This record gives sequence, structure tokens and C-alpha cells, in this order.
Amino acid sequence: MRRSIPYVAASITLLTLAATQTPAQASGAGSGRAETVIEVSDTPIAGEVPREIIGANHRWPDKGFGMWDDATGEPVPRMVDLAKQTGVGLIRYPGGTVANLFDWKKSIGPQAGRGCQVGGGFVGGAEPMDSVYGPDENERFVDRIGAETMIMTNATTQTVADAADFVEYLNAPVGSNPNGGKDWAKVRAANGHAEPYGIKVWELGNELYLGNQRYWRAENLDTRLRQYVLGGTQRQLAQPVGKACDHRDSASVSSGAAGQRFQVWYPPVVPGSQKVRVGGADWRAVADLGKAGPGDAVYSINAKTGEIRFGDGKHGRIPAKGQKITADYGSGPHPGFVDYYKAMKKADPSIDICSAWETTKFVELMGADKPYDCVGVHLYARPDVTGAPEQVHDGQMPLAEKVVRDELDELTAAIDRFRPGQDRPYLEVSEYGQIKKPDSGPAPQGWAGSVSTTLIHADLLAGMIEHGTPLGISSNLNAGSTTPGELFGGAPDFVDTARARMLKLAGELVGTRPVRNEVVNNPAGDGDFKALRVLTTRGSDGAVRLLVLNRDRDTPVTANVALPGSGEVEVHTLNGAGIASFNTKDDPDAVKTTTTTAPRTGTGVEHTFPAHSITLIEAPAP
Repeated sequence: MRRSIPYVAASITLLTLAATQTPAQASGAGSGRAETVIEVSDTPIAGEVPREIIGANHRWPDKGFGMWDDATGEPVPRMVDLAKQTGVGLIRYPGGTVANLFDWKKSIGPQAGRGCQVGGGFVGGAEPMDSVYGPDENERFVDRIGAETMIMTNATTQTVADAADFVEYLNAPVGSNPNGGKDWAKVRAANGHAEPYGIKVWELGNELYLGNQRYWRAENLDTRLRQYVLGGTQRQLAQPVGKACDHRDSASVSSGAAGQRFQVWYPPVVPGSQKVRVGGADWRAVADLGKAGPGDAVYSINAKTGEIRFGDGKHGRIPAKGQKITADYGSGPHPGFVDYYKAMKKADPSIDICSAWETTKFVELMGADKPYDCVGVHLYARPDVTGAPEQVHDGQMPLAEKVVRDELDELTAAIDRFRPGQDRPYLEVSEYGQIKKPDSGPAPQGWAGSVSTTLIHADLLAGMIEHGTPLGISSNLNAGSTTPGELFGGAPDFVDTARARMLKLAGELVGTRPVRNEVVNNPAGDGDFKALRVLTTRGSDGAVRLLVLNRDRDTPVTANVALPGSGEVEVHTLNGAGIASFNTKDDPDAVKTTTTTAPRTGTGVEHTFPAHSITLIEAPAP
């Protein structure tokens, strides 16, 4: 993957964009007019905008949330069409939080032989989940839309060997068998795809620093980070047991049947560390249930798999129906990032392996000697969505720039301290978007798909491009039911949302290079932010493109865009009737893009940027 390119200090050649405001916005007393100047240089601030910046997080459960037709063995045509017209260039699979415990070996081969999965959270209720939409199905979808894949792989319950085998399955040529043992490339070929998929970017885990994604690791964050990096063991206390793929409380309750089997959540178990309780009472471990008497409160345990077995009433007591079974145990030893990295690189040295722990403390712990290729960052604006749309909009507009500064800038500085040089690890944004502030809301109707929220997504994307981020994953591709909040809404009525149309505009920047600009006398918005957010790029042919966000909810800004030369420029404007507008099946164009042309007159083009709009101006070289 392309590394971030640092800002370049150089002399600059400027284009000037002079903008006017309404009298109410004017900063000069009595003038009724304020001039805004956007100075655009020839100086690049990052590498070419990659196609992979137009990406989406795609989750495996429930047939990819309704986008996979298992009867035809193909993705739903509507989803293919939407992804192609949007220009989606990268898919993150099998998802984020929900895939933290994903077992890929259960999700390949004939459907009848596939196993069940345990969800990692957010989606489902800890019940068994299907494996219909496996990696081969995902690659078929990716092939149909002409995109690439990045993999988020299980760094919680997966063994080092399983992780290396996953790399071999997806990337190894048939016959190479880099891990020895089972030839997983041969298995892939038998499953219908002889050629390697060639997946470049792999991410180990998802948001394991959050409390709801702790799994076997410690509550203390510093300890948890060390466990993520170096591996280890952790005591689990009064944890309900489960059954295959079932972590619901009901799975820990005895049915009263003979010979019941349960499993701890996070094997392996440190031998001899466990205490198993039935109805709150300690039962005793034995090596052989066959030697137990009918009334003995005993069980046997397989430390490697974590399976707990109870008696049949002849050899060992049967736990009474309705009694809950819990276990204290040492979970581990588990591998860490350094172990996964070594094994996966052996399987394919060309891949990039990214950390999911996106803090400066991770960078410090890795230091200069522990290898890693990249850090996966999640850029989320977290607004308070309580109140009227106008109030929510004004509060959330300043957030994107702060998030980019706090996350990307701080991590870049930390990496530069420990890993300066051309081959320094890079930052990739494996999720971005907007999540409401905890305990706020309810949000205005449709807010997650609104014009206002789309402006937040566009602002984050502009910051990523200016930072030289080699890939960007919009969260999420789709949901399993109708919703305005995902990129293409939800099944069965997938929608061309405002966010999808914004990404289509941003896709026009692919292959160009972001250049420095400065906005002088930027009009004040309706809140604590400036109205205009401008991203500028230049193509190798000298063409200039400007992505201009007018974040003001009420007031348009008329600008004389100083683009020397002759001929016309194309102007594409994405907007709706108001900040709360969003697209639905019944109103698919509430937010739409309109395209016009404008002549260059003298030294510039006069254009009015509507309130709450996203505009792409494409100006050929003079």
C-alpha cells in the first residue's frame, strides 16, 4: 500500500477564489460584503488519491445482510449496480465488531458442510449465526463490482496457525503450501477458485480497546494492550458457559438431559485453573467420568477446546434442569500481534498487517524493534443528536476536523518518533462515519442518512485525502432491513443514498494529487465553524478539481472562482431541500446531484454554493 507523504515546504503558485456573502454574514461593519479568498498552490501535500479511498465495511451475517442470493450463488443485482455506479473500490470483510470471533474455516466449501459462528457484538444477541456468506462469496461480489478486499481477521480466539492458513487459503498459488500441512490453496481451488485472490491488507482485530470488545482480555487498558501485542492469559470469573456458537444466557442452563456438553467462551483453559459451578455450587473435575458414581457432582474438561462434560446419572450426576452453569478459569495462553504477524508474513511476505489498536501507546509499545506495517484508525464524529435538526447540525459541523487532527495527526507524530524514514508504518482508515454521542438522542428522523450527516462524512473524507491515507472504509455497506444509515440502506430495498452520491463525486478525485490551499476570510457558519471546507487537487494533465462543502445550513455563498483560461468548467452539486433531507425507496431523489457547466469569464467562474451543499468543480487545464 502507498505510504503517507508528508507535507512539502516549497514556493507556491496560487489560484484565487473570491467569495461574497450576504449582508448578515459580512464581517466588515456596514459593508454588506466580505471577500473570501482560497489560495491554491502547485505544492502536493500527499500522493495520488487512491481508488481504495472509496471503500465500505461489509459484514458477513445473514447472507451479507440480504445482499447475497444463495439460490443463484450471486450477489443481488441491485447491490452490484449501486456499488459499481458509486465507484466502490475496496471492501472490508467480514466486518468489524461482529466479526471479532469469526472462524473462517467454518465458512468455506459446500454450504451443507459449513459450521455456525459466534457474533462479536452489535449484531445479533449472542445466538448462533450462519456462515453462508464466506470469503469466496465475498470475493465473487468484489469481482462483480471490480473492487479489492481488505481482511479483518480474528485476533481473539483464532490460533496463529489458523491465521496463517487464512492467508494461504486466500493468497497462495496452488502447490506452494507455504505453511506445510494441509494445502489450503488446493482447498480453495477445489472450492472453485484456482487463482489466488491476492489480498494485500490484513487487519488484526477490531476496536479491542473498547469495553464491549474485551473478550478474554483484561479490563485494565494498559494490561489489555500488552495482551493484544504480546499475548498472554487472563482469569475469567463467573462466566456463563455456552454451547457451540451460542453465548446466550440460555445456553448455560441445564436441560436435565444425560451427558450434557458445554464449552467455555474463550479456550484454551490453563490446565487445573478452572472452577465449575452448577447452581452456584462447586463441582469437581475428574479425568474419567466412567469411574464416577451416580451421585457424584463431577465433570470432565478438555483444556484445549474448553469443552465441559457432565455425567449421565450412572456415571456422574446430571445437573438439575434449570440450573445455571458458570466457570472461573484461566483463559490462555493466547497469541499476540507479534505472533500473528510472524506466522502470517511467513505465509505471504508481501501482505501488509495492520494493528487494530489505534493509540499512541500501541506505537510506543511496539517501539523501533517490533514489526508492524500499518495502524487501522476509526474516525468517528460523535455528535449530540438531541434536539431540532438545526441545533444538531450546528453542533456536529466542527467535529470532523477535530477528529482528523486528534487521530491522524497524533498517530503520525508518534510513528515518526519511533519509525522515521521511507518505510515507516502508515495509517489506514478502516472505519469512518458518525455515531451519536452516548446518552444523546433520539436523533431527528432519518438523520443518519441526512444531508447534514453526509457533510460530516465528506469532511472526514477530505481530511483523509489531505493526509495521504491509502484507504478509507465507510461504515457500513448495508443493513439487513430498511434504514437510512448505511451506504446503500438495507435489504430488500437498497437505496442510492446521499452518502453514496457524495462518494461518487469524491471518486472523481481518484488519480489526482491533493495540493495545498488556504482559505482567507472564510465566512462564519451558523455555529462554531467556518462555512466553507475546501479540498483541492491537480491532475497530471494540469486539471484542477475543487470539492467544496458549504456547511452553513441557511446561507449560500457566491464565489468568483479564479480559474484562468478559457472554455467551460463542470459543476456538480449534491444537495436536498434541507439539512434533514434523506433518500428512501419512495423518495429516491430527495438528495441528488445536479450538473451544470459554467464559462470562464476573464480570470474566473462565478458560482453560488448553495447552503448545506457539496460541490465538485472540474476545471480543465488552461
